[in-house]
Amino acid sequence: MTLTLPSFAKINWTLEVLGRRPDGYHELRTLLQTVSLGDELRFEQRARGVEVVCDHPGVPRDETNLVARAAALLAERNGVERGVRVEIVKRIPLAAGLGGGSSNAAVTLLALMRLWGVRLAPRDLFALGARLGADVPFFFCGGTCLGVGRGDEVYPLAEMRAPRLLLVNAGVAVETREVYANLPPELTNPRPAAMMPFTLEAAYRAMTEGESFPQLAPQQPPQQTMLWNDLEGPVLARHPLLSEVRRRLASAGAGAVLMSGSGATIFAIFDSEATLGAAHQEMTKAGWWCARARTLDRVEYQAALSAARP
Repeated sequence: MTLTLPSFAKINWTLEVLGRRPDGYHELRTLLQTVSLGDELRFEQRARGVEVVCDHPGVPRDETNLVARAAALLAERNGVERGVRVEIVKRIPLAAGLGGGSSNAAVTLLALMRLWGVRLAPRDLFALGARLGADVPFFFCGGTCLGVGRGDEVYPLAEMRAPRLLLVNAGVAVETREVYANLPPELTNPRPAAMMPFTLEAAYRAMTEGESFPQLAPQQPPQQTMLWNDLEGPVLARHPLLSEVRRRLASAGAGAVLMSGSGATIFAIFDSEATLGAAHQEMTKAGWWCARARTLDRVEYQAALSAARP
């Protein structure tokens, strides 16, 4: 039996670092969003073992790959003795702040539950995902979500929509652990009174009663003043090329520009196809990887994951 599933990327509309936790991690509060850029994962059930293959030379094929780790973890937890071969068609850049590895891991768990006939309660599935990485639980939901804790506690929110996005990666290597290890003191000290663009009460009403957020109205792309990433300043200070990418996107007519996650991808929101097309051409001429994308809401995201191809 075989399955082929998409594995979509994410961006962060906001990312706040609220201080260092007692366990050594950092307390985060972030608005996550799935976008249309994605890898493709092809699963083929085998009698034994886990084999990972990929068309990208930088992707590990051994047990360090999150796909292999996800398969091994699910098999161990549920006493599964069968194996799987996973072929990854890579379109999401590596270590880019777009959650490619976490998305692959989440999709692997979902696919193997179907291939191996494993049933997990949602609570157990999310707990298993969190063991693989802080972003993994988000990719069980998709759409627009609030992430708190390490980012692994995920709450669905009213959808934000941006039909014209440009993702740009200049090939700068940004190591997530290095970013968090070199944060300024104002981000490592606890900030319980840190600002948030909406209250949890408003978010709950939006989920249960269909109300709009006071500042972040659904159905609309966020404006520049609504976007924020506490990691952007420290990362751009260490990697000036990313500041140049950001500047050029703004000069190309983007309505909003922000670094996603811990970098190094910069995303930009455009108001028209013409402006987006011109910016895409300019970034390509600069020799940078770039891709057009749009937001994926939860309904579309879940439908894409449910429509597995043989």
